[in-house]
Amino acid sequence: MYKNCKKTFFLIPALLLFLLSSCATPPLQPPDEKLLLCTIEENEMLISRFAPVFAIEDAQERYNRIGTPSAKLGPDNQEIISVDPEKATVYGRQDQFTTEKGSYTNLIYRIHFEEVPDGFFPYHLTEGKNVGLLFIITLNSRNEPILYTSVHTCGCYLAFVPTSYTPPDVLPDAWKKERQPVYSESLPGLLDHRSDSPEQDKVVFVIRGGTHRVKDIWLADSGFLPSYKKITADLQPFTALEALPVGNQWGTSFYETSGPRKGYVKGSHKSRERLYMSWWAFDWRIGEDKKLGKNKEDGVTFYTSLKPWAREASDLRDFVTFAKYWGWNF
Repeated sequence: MYKNCKKTFFLIPALLLFLLSSCATPPLQPPDEKLLLCTIEENEMLISRFAPVFAIEDAQERYNRIGTPSAKLGPDNQEIISVDPEKATVYGRQDQFTTEKGSYTNLIYRIHFEEVPDGFFPYHLTEGKNVGLLFIITLNSRNEPILYTSVHTCGCYLAFVPTSYTPPDVLPDAWKKERQPVYSESLPGLLDHRSDSPEQDKVVFVIRGGTHRVKDIWLADSGFLPSYKKITADLQPFTALEALPVGNQWGTSFYETSGPRKGYVKGSHKSRERLYMSWWAFDWRIGEDKKLGKNKEDGVTFYTSLKPWAREASDLRDFVTFAKYWGWNF
């Protein structure tokens, strides 16, 4: 979402540039004992067999732990939506798409956190509640992972990592296999699957504390994960987010179902991004977390480029068009 913004909006005031640079983080440090591994119990379903592992930094802080969206009734029966960090839930969905080159499967995983904390030291531009991330594992017709995609549920901080199974003609022009800078983080340019079976390799997403940015991506042997503290998350379908139990009612949606915020996560408001970015990005709700619809008729536009004229082309709801916009040739 923030890619190419310097080229496109070169007249942004110095204050905004300062604030954006305040989100920069130091280079990745070696893993330490503070990491918490969040895994999903495997079964025969494809979405479970390829489920990623999440390595959480500074998990002693509640806001850094993967949580479970929940609903309750407050005073005057007012609905309150939050993310409970005491229980981890990963939401999954399996999509298919076909092009002239072949048939593919997208395994999509969604996680949420209580918040990105406010405050001034450090100053998080993305401060807000009920924030989340999406992870997409694209498989070819042989169920080999050829692309790992991560993005926040607001459409920002998009990252792509191909694999040793990725055909050369799928890669963007001049793609480099060395480590790549991704919005001040350092991620691999390619992940090399060396096991006899692609399912033996577990992709591990390292989640930075505070901002919940993807800090690094590894491949680990599924039978020999690093010996950090581990928890097991429930795996639920995306549709469970639209039927959260509340009071004596059957359920309520995690997303607004009517009004100007229809399709946005309830309680997700990004006041800092609105103040500093909405006026030049032409989006009053910039940075607010949203539903990822199944197609362009479902939910709000899930654009991943800040260029207003690229909203449709970079819309993640249409994966083939989205990927083509970013240079991938499926």
